[in-house]
Amino acid sequence: MSEYHLSEQDLILAADGELPARRKAEVAAHLESCWACRARMQSLEGTITELVRARNRELNSKLPSADGPRALLRARLAEAAAVPVRRNWFTLPVTSWGRMSVAAGAFVAVFVGIVITFAARVNAEAKPRPITTGETRPITLREVCEYGKAQVISPDIPEDKQRAVFAMYGIKSPKPGEFEVDYLITPDLGGTESIRNLWPEPYSARWNAHVKDQLEQRLHELVCSGKLDLATAQHDMAVDWIAAYKKYVPASAR
Repeated sequence: MSEYHLSEQDLILAADGELPARRKAEVAAHLESCWACRARMQSLEGTITELVRARNRELNSKLPSADGPRALLRARLAEAAAVPVRRNWFTLPVTSWGRMSVAAGAFVAVFVGIVITFAARVNAEAKPRPITTGETRPITLREVCEYGKAQVISPDIPEDKQRAVFAMYGIKSPKPGEFEVDYLITPDLGGTESIRNLWPEPYSARWNAHVKDQLEQRLHELVCSGKLDLATAQHDMAVDWIAAYKKYVPASAR
């Protein structure tokens, strides 16, 4: 087994999908041949998954504290740190172990912050917050089905309204291409341009703007074919668009 191992930064960036194409290929090749790094990667992904679940449980119960997820992460990192990656660590002198313990403690603190930030970015805005409730206008089925397909590209939303949406979500300086100020209930299904029907939808999250476009197209199709009531489509999209996606979009189309 090779003495070379991937850095923690490489593993985090690989899990986040942010490695450059060439480095991504190198990391993937190394993971195939190195069981130690592969185990560390699996542990990292498992930690992130459990952290996200814990954060979601906190959000659902409206508990503001993040002590639970942080404690879980620290426990998992401590467990992982107990397994040596290099075969010759046992030869290190006591003083080296002391310095490594201090360095490991500092790393854990930084890593906790990185993973929490990563998990928050992936999940925080995938669903709109309760302040975005959705709002509709009177619309007839004939108006909804005037065109064969839904308009999934949102009409231009005034910049002042976009700034108001970002401010409402506490986003001060969004990077170009990071978010799309989108409608919770699409205008094709009667959604309005009210700020209560808008939120900054991410492009980088698993449940991103492109995935929601699929749902919008599918709901338009179901409503216009008579398979789904318009009011139900509006309601399901407003309450939980991710659950609506899983319910209405067939697996073969995902």
